[in-house]
Amino acid sequence: MKEIENKLWIRARKYIKILQIVPFVRMVSVCNNLAFGLADEKSDIDLFIVARTGRLFIVRTFVTLIFNFFGVRRHGEKIHQRFCLSFFVDDSALDLSKMAIDNDIYLAYWIKSQVPFINDGVSLDLLKKNEWVKKYFENEDDFFIRANEILPVSRWHIFFRFVFEFLSSGYFGEMIEWFLKKWQMKRALRKAKKVSDASGIVVSEHVLKFHNIDRRKSFRDLWGEKYGESKITDSKILKLYF
Repeated sequence: MKEIENKLWIRARKYIKILQIVPFVRMVSVCNNLAFGLADEKSDIDLFIVARTGRLFIVRTFVTLIFNFFGVRRHGEKIHQRFCLSFFVDDSALDLSKMAIDNDIYLAYWIKSQVPFINDGVSLDLLKKNEWVKKYFENEDDFFIRANEILPVSRWHIFFRFVFEFLSSGYFGEMIEWFLKKWQMKRALRKAKKVSDASGIVVSEHVLKFHNIDRRKSFRDLWGEKYGESKITDSKILKLYF
C-alpha cells in the first residue's frame, strides 16, 4: 500500500468513528479512488452514507456538522485529505439502477469496491438490490463487498446515539426532518441549476448525490478503448490507470 493511501485510511478510521453517534445512520463506507487503490497526494476521502428511511436529512445534517466542527469536510479549494460528503441515500433507495448510464462500468465496480466502516448489515441489501450489475463482471461470484473495516462501538457512542435518536423520533423528529428537507432540497436544486453537466447530480427526498464532475462516461470510454467489451476484473481496473 502506498504511504499516502495508508495515511488516508488512518484518517478515515479516526473521523468515521465519530459518526457512530449519528442517529439513524445505517452505513458509512469509503468509496471511489481510495477504495479503488488509486489515491494520490491530491486525493480526498469519498463517503457513501445510508440513512434510515424518513431521516435522510437529519443524518446529512449531523454528518455535515461533525465534519465541519473538526474542519475536515471538503469544500472549495480545500480538498486534500478532506472528506467528500456527496452521496447520501436512505434504505428505500438502495437500487441504484435508476441513476446508471448506459454500460455503467464505473458504477458496477464502485458498488463492489466500497469499504464499510459502519454497517448494520444493510450492505447485503445494497448488493441484493443491485444484482443487475453482475453482468459486468468476468466472474459473477466476484460481486461482493470486498472489505469491511467495521469499527468497534464504545458505550459512549451507543449512549449519544440513543439520546439523539430519542430526541429526533416521533412527531418532533418528523417536523425536524420536514424542515431540513425543505431547506436542503431548495438549496441543492438551486446549486444544481448552475452546473453545466447535471448527470452526476440527484436531488430527491430519498437520494442526495452531488458529483459536479461525473467521471462515468470518460471511464466507460477509456475502458472501451483499452478492453472493448471485456468484463471487469480488479487487475484490468488497475491497468486502466497504471
